[in-house]
Amino acid sequence: MILINLLPPEFRKQKLRSPLGPLPESSRRLILIGGIFFVGLTLVFYTQYLFSLKTLGGLKKRWPVLQQEVQRINQIREDIEKGSKREKEFLENYVTSSFPTTNILTGVSKLLPDSMWLVELKLSRQPDANTFLLKGLAVPPKGRSSIQEIEEYLRALKDKFPKSTSLILTTSRQQKEGMELTLFTAVFKWR
Repeated sequence: MILINLLPPEFRKQKLRSPLGPLPESSRRLILIGGIFFVGLTLVFYTQYLFSLKTLGGLKKRWPVLQQEVQRINQIREDIEKGSKREKEFLENYVTSSFPTTNILTGVSKLLPDSMWLVELKLSRQPDANTFLLKGLAVPPKGRSSIQEIEEYLRALKDKFPKSTSLILTTSRQQKEGMELTLFTAVFKWR
């Protein structure tokens, strides 16, 4: 059957034509591959989004438990800090300071001559001045006086202290059962 349109050209229906004409087969394949790739990529990202939502839901459920654990850990840390505060202050003041007490006591014991005995040791550390009190007694060794022995001991001990240390020494002699004893009191002061 043949169709003939007898209407004038202005009333006739126009067939729509593509401005470029029909697409070649390779372009159609390329568009089809691009569409499949886009749909596949969209599915991958949507799947990852769903997994992320599931993970987020699990984290939201565990979050209150984690907050309780963090609060418990913070409470334990505060308890430890309170409990160890005195030990920390002792270590800072006497062991790890720039002039540790152990150096003084080690020097006192290592340098002490056999003819000398200590009666009292007292160390006080203050922010403005530090003092070390040393009381003892000495018996004169053969061929020397006990005062010389005490002075040598205290000079050697003073070398263990900072350079600005001052030393105050007082001595007294006593006779006990035919033996001469020299009592001494030494006070070291430094800042």
